[in-house]
Amino acid sequence: MRKTAVTIILTLLSFTAFAQNGEGFNPFTEDELSILIQDSTVKEQIRFKPTGMLGIRGSYQLNGISSNVDMEDTRLNTYKNISLVYTYYSSLWNMMSNFGIQAAAKYGEWGFNSGYLESEHLNYAELSLLSQFHFDFSRFRFLFGLGPYAGYRLNSLKENDSWDKYDNRFDYGLMGGAGFAVIFGPFELQIEGDYQFSLSSIYNMNKYSDEYWVTVTPRNIVLNLTLFYHLF
Repeated sequence: MRKTAVTIILTLLSFTAFAQNGEGFNPFTEDELSILIQDSTVKEQIRFKPTGMLGIRGSYQLNGISSNVDMEDTRLNTYKNISLVYTYYSSLWNMMSNFGIQAAAKYGEWGFNSGYLESEHLNYAELSLLSQFHFDFSRFRFLFGLGPYAGYRLNSLKENDSWDKYDNRFDYGLMGGAGFAVIFGPFELQIEGDYQFSLSSIYNMNKYSDEYWVTVTPRNIVLNLTLFYHLF
């Protein structure tokens, strides 16, 4: 955009000079015009320099559920959650330098305790893709993210328990949150809090009854600590 503006301004100056001084007059040579345009382009590229980061994340997860019946449920919090995370910061439409994309592959534990129906405790794998906006202040950033995720429940951690045809092993939904980052050298430490809103019940609705359907969907609060290394 700046390059276009500079070109327009220089063109208008040339036409003005032509009108005032007669045909053939141009206050700038072709070399001077080329230097001015290149200079504006370089400044624009420096201003919106992209950043790519690869990191390892550990998460403490407060697992909960939402159900259409009273499950008498209590949280089963888990800490064995680890992710490989890649974040790319660039300009949006070459105008906003606060835009970023974050992709993460996660392996962890999830579950809940219930006094009415059966409890759950399982391992799962998950992929997420978030739009992440960042606002930088010296060596600090404020972070805001939102996007979809999809997961697969790998195996049950309950003794002598296995999946049946009424269990849904796929999960998907939305997640979003906010955080804070500190940059030191080529490294960056990010602390974030996310909320996961699942759109998939962990059971088929007729698992317990063909007459009274039951839906149980995860609602998780996730506290993340991520150490990044700046690739560029």
